[in-house]
Amino acid sequence: MAEDVSAWRQSGAVYIWRYSALNRSRRGWHFTADPAGCASIVDLIGRMVVSNIACHRTLALGRVSADIWEIPNFGPPKAEHFEKLRIDYLPGAADLALVENGDRLDLGFGSTRAASLKAAFVDVGIGNGDFGIATSNDKHAESRMFW
Repeated sequence: MAEDVSAWRQSGAVYIWRYSALNRSRRGWHFTADPAGCASIVDLIGRMVVSNIACHRTLALGRVSADIWEIPNFGPPKAEHFEKLRIDYLPGAADLALVENGDRLDLGFGSTRAASLKAAFVDVGIGNGDFGIATSNDKHAESRMFW
């Protein structure tokens, strides 16, 4: 099963950003992807869950341009760019974590959050957006926003 994860190759573009001006609706991380990028991540999450072992893959992140960050129209994003996203699947992990690691972001999740993360990319891939997903069972935890 781990071979399926190793055989995965990225297609499409994926974008992650934060906004400069912070308030309740603007804080935290924002995600979007083109349809091919969404399908690619949905495929990867599916492979990871089926493998049921700790595994990871790294993908390239697209540069967030005005046509991306203007979708929610909260103003310009922070002047930061992460080149890569490492997706870490740890079956027993309860939370959806996103951590800065130099020029890379590390997205960690387990079986508890896999379905909601996968569903978010399915929805974005078919043109839906403007929603958040929980990162934990803590009702005060930040959501990850999808556009």
